Amino acid sequence: MRTLAFFFILAACASDKLDDSDDGQLVDLDDGRDEQETDDGEDSGQSVGDDPDDPDDPDDPDDPDDPDDPDDPDDPEFDDCPDGVTCISSFPVVVTGSTTGAASDTYDGYSCASSTDESGPEVRYRVDLTEDGFLALELGDMYGDTDVDIHLLASDDADDCIDRGHWAAGALLEAGSYWVVADTWVSSSGQEYDGAYSLQLGHTSVEDLELAGMGPEVAEDALYAFDVAWFNGDTDTFSYGITDFSLHSSEARGWFLNLAEEEVYWNLHITHGENSSDGSSPGWSEYFSNISESHQSSLGMMRGAEDYIGTWGQAMRIDGLEPGYNDNVRSRAIVLHGAEYAREEYVDAYGRAGQSWGCPAVDDREVDDVVAFAMDGTLLFFWYPDGDWSIYSDYLR
Repeated sequence: MRTLAFFFILAACASDKLDDSDDGQLVDLDDGRDEQETDDGEDSGQSVGDDPDDPDDPDDPDDPDDPDDPDDPDDPEFDDCPDGVTCISSFPVVVTGSTTGAASDTYDGYSCASSTDESGPEVRYRVDLTEDGFLALELGDMYGDTDVDIHLLASDDADDCIDRGHWAAGALLEAGSYWVVADTWVSSSGQEYDGAYSLQLGHTSVEDLELAGMGPEVAEDALYAFDVAWFNGDTDTFSYGITDFSLHSSEARGWFLNLAEEEVYWNLHITHGENSSDGSSPGWSEYFSNISESHQSSLGMMRGAEDYIGTWGQAMRIDGLEPGYNDNVRSRAIVLHGAEYAREEYVDAYGRAGQSWGCPAVDDREVDDVVAFAMDGTLLFFWYPDGDWSIYSDYLR
């Protein structure tokens, strides 16, 4: 259980009012496919996601309407699954396994962490991606002395390491085949910390985010920016908040999702600062600032920090990660908080959400859960094609 920090701050946010009702919604980013769970086993060439009796199987040649039809010349071709390897082609999926007694003990170290001894037994997976997207890998269910690390490789070669982590690894990848290795850490005394684990794999494409309601440009930039932030070490979680300030505030323009689970937990109205809009069109945001007392919203990549109880009740401080664009949000008291003027009912009554003094306010009935989700490291991406940040940000192409 998280402990609430009972600090008080005058949040730099104003108000507009109304009353209640409507719950947050859980949405599959994978467009309705069920999450799978499987034992990886040690049998030869086991594939996850290939059911010959499934009428919706992407490898079924009798399904002419399947966008992942193997006869599509734009789809990559994958080799047969090698012996002793679990091949995965459908997401999200959870596999369970154990490095204890694993048949493979080939890799002793990896190029992305050459000083780390991984000479214990490992379990190998091949991941086949039919489209570009962010591949998220997250270990769990390790108990006792078990210390298994996760590695993402561009090929079946430890010197071809893309990313690795004690609990998580990931990257924005082009379509194709990649290798994932759950490997046993070995101490300086030579003790192997092998054991059981679970591995969650999620793959999120631009098209997945579009299905969740995002435009293609913000979806593409959001995935690219997350990848940059991930490799910067800005976060160690796959939770992510995305706000599209180019949309009118009458639209639910904020998404809170998890890239490993491929789930959108909330799609909510997000407010902007009162001076971010032209006075004649308060529902549209056009102007953004990093300056105190501007009463404008900020753009770019930020990160959820500690929670607290303040003027608006449960709230969360935010740290900006982009100098010149949002690194003053904490000193400006720009925080995530709840407000009646971010409720659906307010929008229905007035044709727009209310305005803040720069804070991204959400429905006050959802804020407790949103803060619990986003605090302590979740990336928060605020997007708008302003011609400045959108061109010069280090988090964009």
